[in-house]
Formats: sequence, structure tokens, C-alpha cells
Amino acid sequence: MNKIKAVVVAAAVLAGIGLSAAPASAGDIGDPAHCSNKQFGGSFLCGGDFGDGVTYFRFQDGNTEIFVIGTDHAVWTRWTSGRSHKLSSWTSLGGSFTSKVAIGRQTLGGAFTITSRGSDYNHMWSRDRSQNGNWSAWYVDGPPIAGGGVQG
Repeated sequence: MNKIKAVVVAAAVLAGIGLSAAPASAGDIGDPAHCSNKQFGGSFLCGGDFGDGVTYFRFQDGNTEIFVIGTDHAVWTRWTSGRSHKLSSWTSLGGSFTSKVAIGRQTLGGAFTITSRGSDYNHMWSRDRSQNGNWSAWYVDGPPIAGGGVQG
């Protein structure tokens, strides 16, 4: 619990720092709702298939990676690092998505997969994070979702 409090305090202190590369705002795509979070900053999609809009991955060392779908429909992430749990700047992982990010496959040591529904025929798209922090390219992870259609 103390580690979570430390992350929250660090996030609150750093919320105003490094936001020059915060999730982008498109505004003309018919977004469901825009939310923000004072602890880690930025504007992201929420409501409907986006739920509360935020997905967390907690590493064994107590650091956390945060994922949101930005108002530009791309996946955005930032993370805490080191003993101080200082927040990184926002980084775009790209793509165009219509649902909240989900954490998929995980291995010991911090490798995991993120998945979200794409804006193309409702395919599920995934991206893998290796133990050393490198990301794979986006790839289709399964067939189209029933009832999906072309999104304009």
C-alpha cells in the first residue's frame, strides 16, 4: 500500500511536468467522452467501450506503466521508474483504437502484451513489450469481432 501511495504522490507532484507530449486532442472523430487525471495528466477517451479509460501494469519492482487511448485514438503510455517512481513523459505507441487497452499475456520479468480493438473492421490489435522495454510492431491478434464493420 505504501508503494501505491508513493506512486500517487509522485504522480501528483509531476503531473504538470513533461506534458508537452501528452495524448493529442483530435476533437472531430466523434469521441465518446474526454477524461483527464490529475495524478498523471493528459486527456484521454473514456465511457462506453473505453470504460474508465485507464489501464495499469505493475512491475515486480513496484514501478507502474499507464496506458490510455488518447483523444487522437492512439495508445499513449507513461511509466514510473526508479526508487523515486518519477513519471516519464507521455509516449505514443500509435494505432487507431475504439476500446480500452487490455493487458494480455504476461511473463515473469516484465514482458507483457497490450491489446485493443482497432478502428478497422473491429480487429483486435496487439503489441508486445519485452523484458528490456522494447516494443514490437502492432499485429492483428485474432479474427474480426462479430458484428464489426468498416469504420470511416
